[in-house]
Amino acid sequence: MSLSLVLLGSGSSGNATLVSDGDTHILVDVGLSGKETERRLAECGLTPQQISAIVVSHEHGDHCRGIGPFAKHLKVPVFITDGAYAASGLVIDESRRQRIESGRAFDVHGVVFTPFAVPHDAADPIAFRIEKSGVRIAIVLDLGYVSNLVAERLKGCDGIVLESNHDIRMLKVGPYPWALKQRVMSRRGHLSNDGVSEYLTNGFDGKASHLVLAHLSEKNNLPDLAMLSAQRALEERSSLVSLQTRLDVARPDRVSARYRF
Repeated sequence: MSLSLVLLGSGSSGNATLVSDGDTHILVDVGLSGKETERRLAECGLTPQQISAIVVSHEHGDHCRGIGPFAKHLKVPVFITDGAYAASGLVIDESRRQRIESGRAFDVHGVVFTPFAVPHDAADPIAFRIEKSGVRIAIVLDLGYVSNLVAERLKGCDGIVLESNHDIRMLKVGPYPWALKQRVMSRRGHLSNDGVSEYLTNGFDGKASHLVLAHLSEKNNLPDLAMLSAQRALEERSSLVSLQTRLDVARPDRVSARYRF
C-alpha cells in the first residue's frame, strides 16, 4: 500500500480527511471538534499522538475549527497558507506553523503534497494533490466550479475526493435566505451535482479507481441524488473512456470506508 485515505467526516458540520502511508498519518483539515476528531480517529485504530501533521485547505470553520483544541498538546506541524492563517484566528506556535502556497509542493515524511488554487470565497483557498511511490490522490473541496487548473491537477489521479455540495433545484426551493443561495451557487461558492456531472462528462480522464463525492449539504442535497447524477455522467462518458471507477458518497456523521491505492 502506497497511500490510503479515510474521510472522518465531510459536510457543513465539519470536514477532516486522514491520509496515511502505513507509518505516516496526516490530517487534511480538522473541522470537527477536537473530541469528535479523536473519537473518529479511534474508529480507525489511531490516537492523536500518531498524527504526523495537519494540512489546512482554508480558514472556514468547518475545515479548521478543531485544529486548536485537537493539536493543543501535540507537537505536530500545521501546514497552512499565510492568507488562511491570518483569516482563521488560529494561534499556532511559530515553531510548528509551516507556510505553504499554491503551486509549491511540500513533503511530509515522504508524502508529497502539491497545493493548487480553487475558486472559493476564502482568503487563499487551496486543494491538494498527494503523491507517494507513483500513486496520486486528490482532495478537492469547497470550489464554485471545476476550473481548468483543477481539471489539470486531477488528471492521472488514482483516487479523487470531490465536492458535490448541492442539487440546484433543492437549493433554489430550500430554506436558505436568497443571499446565501446566491453565494452557494456563485463561481466562488460550492460545486453542485450538475457541476460534478459536467466535469465527469467533459474533463475526467477515467483513471481514478475511487471517486468519493463529499461535502454534501444536509439541507440542499441527498446522497442518492448526488450518486445518481454522477453515475449518469460516467455512463455517458463510458463510450469514450474505459472506466473502472467506483463511486462513493461521504457522510457528515460517520467515518467512511478506507480507500487504498
